[in-house]
Amino acid sequence: MTEIMDLLKGQLSKMNVDGSWVFGAVTGGLTIAIPQWVYTQGWSLNHTILIGILIGIISFEWIVGGRLATVSTDKQRSSRVAIDSLIRDVLIIGICAMGLGLDQLFSTGSIIYTIITAAFIYHNFYSLMANIVVLRWDKHFPMWLLTWLDNEIAVKKEKYFPINKKEEK
Repeated sequence: MTEIMDLLKGQLSKMNVDGSWVFGAVTGGLTIAIPQWVYTQGWSLNHTILIGILIGIISFEWIVGGRLATVSTDKQRSSRVAIDSLIRDVLIIGICAMGLGLDQLFSTGSIIYTIITAAFIYHNFYSLMANIVVLRWDKHFPMWLLTWLDNEIAVKKEKYFPINKKEEK
């Protein structure tokens, strides 16, 4: 009996060293945290809400980005940039729709759709918050919560308020 207990202790110790406990806790937590609709096939109200959140964030980004382009010191912003942005945003919605199609094709519930749509929500929200900071509207928002914006803010400042812009021919 002691040999079996020693074997069990050894196995549990190995699981501690290789991180199996952490992996198990994370994956177990994800199965509890992921809502059941993600595993079901077809369109539901939850799908509409998720794509609605994405469209809402894209719309806010358009509004704030338009304002940022208006106050920009780089006056080379043109309607071509806005048209390219519109095409990009339509492609984003199309990619989300293709994710749902892949879910149907592979019978994966709504996992691919959810991952793709959530990734685009995160990315566009990140850009929206950086635009708000560059416009100096952050005093109206709890931006201290969003310390991960530093790199995106630097990119936006350089894009809209370039310091040492080379002469274009």
